[in-house]
Amino acid sequence: MRNQKRRAPQKNKEDTDPVEVFCRIRPIDDNYDKCVSVVGPVTVQLTPPEHSQAYKNGNYTESQYSYRFVFEETTSQKAIYDHVAMPLVEDLLHGKNGLLFTYGITSSGKTHTMTGTPQEQGILPRCCDVIFNSIQELQAKKYVFIPDRQNAFDVQCEADAMVDRQRKDILPKLMTPKTPGTPRRHARNDRNDDAPRIKEQSAIGGLDEDTNYAVFVSYIEIYNNFVYDLLEDLPYDPITGYKKILNQCLFRPPQSKVLREDRDHNMYVHNGVEIEVKNTEEAFDVFTKGQKRRKVAHTALNASSSRSHSVFNIRLVQAPLDPIGEEVVQDKEKICVSQLSLVDLAGSERTNRTKNHGERLREAGNINQTLMVLRTCIECLRENQKNSGNKMVPFRDSRLTHLFKNYFDGEGKVKMIVCVNPKADEYDETVQVMRFAELTQEVQVARPSTVRFDLGYTPGRRKMNQQYKDQLNHMHEQEVPSVATSVRLYDIGPPFPMFELNDPSDTVTLTTLTHYLQERDVRRQNFMTDLLRKQDLFRTRLLDIDNENSELRCRFSNLETVVRTKETESTKLERKIRSLENQNRDLQRTVSMYDHDIKELKHEIEDKEQAVKKERTDKNRIRHDFENKLMLNNHQWEKALDQERQKMELECGAQIWDKDRKLKMVRHIINGDQASSSSSETKIKVPPPVAPKPRTTRMKTANSDTSISTAGTSSSSTAYYSAKSTVSTLKKTKTPPTTPSSGSTSTIPISNRRAHRRSRSAGADRWLDHKPAETLELSTVLQPKMKKKKSVTKLNVKDTMEADKYCLTHQEQDSNDEIVTKLIKGDVLPTAGGGTQVVFKDVETLKQISPGDKRKRGYYDKPEVASGDWTDTDERCNVAIEGHGYMKRARPSRV
Repeated sequence: MRNQKRRAPQKNKEDTDPVEVFCRIRPIDDNYDKCVSVVGPVTVQLTPPEHSQAYKNGNYTESQYSYRFVFEETTSQKAIYDHVAMPLVEDLLHGKNGLLFTYGITSSGKTHTMTGTPQEQGILPRCCDVIFNSIQELQAKKYVFIPDRQNAFDVQCEADAMVDRQRKDILPKLMTPKTPGTPRRHARNDRNDDAPRIKEQSAIGGLDEDTNYAVFVSYIEIYNNFVYDLLEDLPYDPITGYKKILNQCLFRPPQSKVLREDRDHNMYVHNGVEIEVKNTEEAFDVFTKGQKRRKVAHTALNASSSRSHSVFNIRLVQAPLDPIGEEVVQDKEKICVSQLSLVDLAGSERTNRTKNHGERLREAGNINQTLMVLRTCIECLRENQKNSGNKMVPFRDSRLTHLFKNYFDGEGKVKMIVCVNPKADEYDETVQVMRFAELTQEVQVARPSTVRFDLGYTPGRRKMNQQYKDQLNHMHEQEVPSVATSVRLYDIGPPFPMFELNDPSDTVTLTTLTHYLQERDVRRQNFMTDLLRKQDLFRTRLLDIDNENSELRCRFSNLETVVRTKETESTKLERKIRSLENQNRDLQRTVSMYDHDIKELKHEIEDKEQAVKKERTDKNRIRHDFENKLMLNNHQWEKALDQERQKMELECGAQIWDKDRKLKMVRHIINGDQASSSSSETKIKVPPPVAPKPRTTRMKTANSDTSISTAGTSSSSTAYYSAKSTVSTLKKTKTPPTTPSSGSTSTIPISNRRAHRRSRSAGADRWLDHKPAETLELSTVLQPKMKKKKSVTKLNVKDTMEADKYCLTHQEQDSNDEIVTKLIKGDVLPTAGGGTQVVFKDVETLKQISPGDKRKRGYYDKPEVASGDWTDTDERCNVAIEGHGYMKRARPSRV
């Protein structure tokens, strides 16, 4: 019946229960801002205030946490006890262990929830009241159960227990000197005013009447990761007196205790003091005595802040009665011990808010370290159970987790009350507490089995023994014994009469003895008959009970099958609910991610719209600038055209003057006046008007100090020339050009035809085929015939020096949207300055016409380009001659 028999491993997951977590919100004044609100009976919501660290880091969203139940600010202590602690007390009376601890930040109401006030009791005093209300008539005599200092109990008879009571309780009171005028204060007066304590009146029924119970309490604290016994006292000294020893005990430096493991692998405090109590007042006196020695200090957040973790243990020892129902069975192995641990954890706190220093700072560091180890153990247990892992749980890193290791291994139920301070200033600490509490619910703890004593003894033996004792007392109170009583006793008869024979002739004594024996034999026969009748009746009733038991077993098996099916369905539904909750959480995360992406895309769209607006503004500005430049260029082109017109007028005037001069010379020759003509010829030599210099564009190269002159505006038909010479077009006649006047300096380079001594034999000319890259290839029948050629897309000075002939390919679009290809040919001649010049002398025009053209043409129709017309290409091929020069026209175009 010991604890190790209840530690069988639970392989079935259906035999496990989760850690139950409850949330209680502390009531505060309306003057404070709140960050916690109750959404439902199991859900609480946290809203980050603007001055919190989470809000500053960009976390503006509200968070919700779900628990077993959420107690609002107006919930009473009675409701919290009935909902949380009452099932643990019921399990304690049925031989199961339980652990209940309050968790939260400083000033969140943990100690108030555990102890309360005299008018509104907390969980601890209510548990004691309910326990003693339930076992009031079933308690064993004091000192029947004795702790053996190894987390177990010995049992002794009532006689030895009476001796111990006299030695430990009665004699010390008799030997203690009484001091008049100093009455003993009640425990409640040490805590509060003289107001009476309101007791809990509820009780738990259904206990085994053939079992004796005893209650033992102990009170320890874990301070700076050391275990101290709050009930440890000095031995009694009759000379100095109890009061002096008590004062020494209060100021004695505590001695730390060690944790050990008993033979059943349960953790306990070695050499810890356990006191047997018989009512709630004694238990509360023990609690008050230990509470005085507990570490409490003043901090910036709480006037009486707990600086240690306190553990109040209630151990219930139960053992069955002997067959006659008189005393407890004198067997140590027939004892069952159950334990309820009520833990008041110290509050987690931040140093920058509490302004702790020195000893308070060291205490806060140890408190936070212990709570961190508890959180690590919970996370490791959750991970092992979720992933079927075998990761080591660090229970030994802290005295608190090491002491309660057995509960998480399957020694009983575990419950937690999360106390919350709803002030907005406590948000950053509260959200961490909420997350850890919600995570704790996922840890599964093995479900312990109910303890039952099945020793084969007759049930109801306590009542039978009590009735027997009452009947004997009733019989002793009456002077004449009566056989016919309400409860029939198996008595053969009164004592034997006097059968001493003093006289041989005495027949009265023998007659009396004979009658007495005969009456006694009749009684014996009656008793035997009644015994046989009762045996038959008992046998019949036993058969009925056996039949009823078999029926109940069948019914129980059927109900067990139904319950198992329902539990399977319930488990499936719970799994489905968990999966749906997980999917809901995933969907909520996805929605939040999508919302975040939408916000980012909106910001990106706004940025792009701003960039588009800026780009549109820049384009408008560029367009306006281009329009202004275009207007300026148009004005410049108009000026350039005027200059070209004036230049052409001058050139035409010069040609007309030349013709007139020639006509005059012919007229003089015809008239025969040679002398006068020659003399007049010498007098008529007047220099022609000088044409204005054409505008040229010069390009410098890195190899030579040469610049290239261009005539015209088309890029595809531009000709390149040497900077030291200008192309001059001479007349077909051999008359040399007119020499300019001595007063003017000519800048026109003269070609050196003598230096051009290349062979003019057939096929010896080297052609330079200049065809721009954007020229379209046309598969026409007429193609230029150039045996030795060098094709280039970009003209270079070096290429012109190595060529004899030059051919430029130019393409343009006519008015009928047809492509016209023009081959502009010329000779490459050296100049006097050492460069080269190109003299254009021919233009070939290639044109493709669609045969579907509806326009009818005659045989003698003139081509599109007349012999005397000038084209844009012809104008670009003309070269202006500086000084006394002429404009040379190209030959008529050929189709």
